[in-house]
Parts: sequence; C-alpha cells; structure tokens
Amino acid sequence: PEAFFFLYIAVPCFLSYTFGFFMYSNFWCDVHSAERLQAEYLIDWYFNREHTMRYNSTVGHWTGLSRAGFITASHFNEDDHDGFLPEPLQLVNLLIPVEPAVDLAEAAGSGPDTRLLCAAYDFYPKRIRVTWHRDGQEVTSGVTLSEAMPNGDWTYQVRSYLDFGPGRQHGVSCTVEHISLREPKVYHWEPSVNRSERGFLVGGVCALLLGAVVLSSGLIKYRRWFCPRA
Repeated sequence: PEAFFFLYIAVPCFLSYTFGFFMYSNFWCDVHSAERLQAEYLIDWYFNREHTMRYNSTVGHWTGLSRAGFITASHFNEDDHDGFLPEPLQLVNLLIPVEPAVDLAEAAGSGPDTRLLCAAYDFYPKRIRVTWHRDGQEVTSGVTLSEAMPNGDWTYQVRSYLDFGPGRQHGVSCTVEHISLREPKVYHWEPSVNRSERGFLVGGVCALLLGAVVLSSGLIKYRRWFCPRA
C-alpha cells in the first residue's frame, strides 16, 4: 500500500548578534511509498530571510539560488567528504511502527490432536514476540515459531503453532507484543466442535431428517387407508 511520510526540522544559527546576521536551514524528508529509492531528502538554506541554496537527494548536489548561494553551493559540491548516508532513512522508518494484524484459528492437522495457528502479519519493525498461554500460564511445550518473514513492502509476518491433545482446548490464548502496541494484545481461542463430535452431530441430524420423512410417509398412508373420505 502506498504511504507518505513527511519530516521537517528547522535549525537556526546566529552568525553575528551585533550586525544581526541570521542563518537557518530546513531539513525535509518525503517518503511517498515503501520504496527507499522514492524517498527524497531536501535541505533549504536561508541567510537573512533569503533562500540561498538547496540540496536535493534526487538531483544529488547543492543548487545555488542567490549570488552568495552559488558560491557556497559550488564549494559544497566540490567537497568529496560531504555526503548523506542512507541510514537516516532507516531511522525515519522506525518512527512509523505498523500494528500487526492477528488471526487465531485451527490449522489443518492429522490425528486426534489439535493444532492452533496464531499468525501476525503486516507489522513493522521486524521485532515481535508471540507466546501461548493456557489458563494464564505460558506454554512452551508443543510450540513451533517461524522466523519473521519480509512481505516485500517493509512489513513482516510471523506464524506460531501450538499442538495439544484432546480435551485441552479451553483457556488457550495467543499473546502478541510489538513496539506499535501500547500493551500486549491477548487473543482467546474459542474451541469449536471437534471432528469426531462434528461427525456424530451430522449423523444425528441426518437420522432425524430421515426419521421425519419416514414418519410423514407413514402418516399419509395411514390416513388414506383408515380414514376414507366422506
């Protein structure tokens, strides 16, 4: 999904209080999408309220906008030791944490055991903690946790599985901790009818429907035989 982030910093600097010289700079960072190459870093340089020069990361150098600005920009552009590292963009990204979306569901499995899946996805930054609890106590046995995998848009996803035997579904919850959350979020598992019980239930419903059909047919025949029309 397309995103936009704007960072603005103003840095004033008094060159001489006696003569009233005043210089300040504006630092801008425009992030129009999740692609780092589309992030633009700008510096506007002012002297005594005059816009003298600007740096644009897309252009890659300083541009003079006034007589004094042309001279200063030329000196800055000739300095081989002047440069801007891409690391500040990573710092900007850390300022925008994305809350994870979480799904808690029963995963497909074999045998009588139950497997639950707690999936957290579309979160940023990468670091996240997913734990299982039963009746308020953390569960470590039967837990399988995958590594946080990148989605390709700076967000991540992670999956955690919990395997347990029959009759232990109650009181199970999944807890997710992330920097985007003010406090850990707890997702409670509501156990549904298991496969064996579901089979008995379906069979019972079918038997009731068949019995109702047979009973209805018998009543109709009885009325025809023993209740002749007047």
